[in-house]
Amino acid sequence: MRLQITRLRGAMVAVVALVCGLVLQVCMAGVAGAAGTAQAPTTATEVPASPSSDVSAAYLSCTVPSGYTYTSVTNTTTCSTSGFAPLYNVVQPRTGLWACTVPRGFTYTATSSTIVCSTSGLSTSYLLRAI
Repeated sequence: MRLQITRLRGAMVAVVALVCGLVLQVCMAGVAGAAGTAQAPTTATEVPASPSSDVSAAYLSCTVPSGYTYTSVTNTTTCSTSGFAPLYNVVQPRTGLWACTVPRGFTYTATSSTIVCSTSGLSTSYLLRAI
């Protein structure tokens, strides 16, 4: 019973961290745009309303399967029996998605410095475009 409560608490913390990370990434992107940060040109159809606008297709996983990417990662005890391990918000790649990796068959049209793609500081998020 105690182990189940601990795992549930870990999963809840992971979900809250993912949501907070996504909100922070949107805010950081707005600040970068307001500061005049240069980015590669994009069309209106390539830029999503948020880093992960199709949340119905996303799921949490301890690994990222081949052919998929992730939009955020957090540390959790759910994925490990001895300490913290990464928990990924996994999505199928598509044009217009801000993602933490560039999967095979895609390139990127813009980048952004973010804290949601790493569990240990700043990393890069990529605006995907299918090749």
